[in-house]
Amino acid sequence: MKYLNKTSILLGAAFSILFLSGCEDEGMESLDQKIAKIKSETKQSVEPLPKVAAYEPFTYSASDMRSPFARLDPEIESRTMVVDGNCETDVRPDPNRQKNEMEKFGLDALQYMGMIANKKELRGLVKILSGDSAGVIQPVHEGEYIGLNDGRISKIDSNQITIEAIIPNGRGCWENRTQYLVLGQ
Repeated sequence: MKYLNKTSILLGAAFSILFLSGCEDEGMESLDQKIAKIKSETKQSVEPLPKVAAYEPFTYSASDMRSPFARLDPEIESRTMVVDGNCETDVRPDPNRQKNEMEKFGLDALQYMGMIANKKELRGLVKILSGDSAGVIQPVHEGEYIGLNDGRISKIDSNQITIEAIIPNGRGCWENRTQYLVLGQ
């Protein structure tokens, strides 16, 4: 049995050598030619890198101006507008008037919820929709200021609150404009 194993091993090795020698291809010459062609067409040097300009530091000289990243305060922006002198009316907000809590919100951040009344006066109920006071319902009365544009409540009825506001017209002048807070909107 030992003899048979050695013989089978030798026969297997001989067949393997014959088999592998048969795999040698005569097409290796064409492969060598293709490799030589690729090597001859390939650039041997790399183009130099472009020259980098030296860094020059920038000095920021607009530190006394308003930051372009800060949120705009429409009230301050409108009060600092330059008046062109050709205004049709003398309407202008009072810069010295003390502001109340409801003047911190634009009319888009307020919602008219309804009204309450007693024998003495009628009050509107306004809900604040944004900011830290979101969800708070605030009673307001005629003559009270509300909104960002020096708006003064002129009338409260069951459907809406009428507000007379002083709006900048973009040319440095001011004009009166009637605005409304409508019930449920």
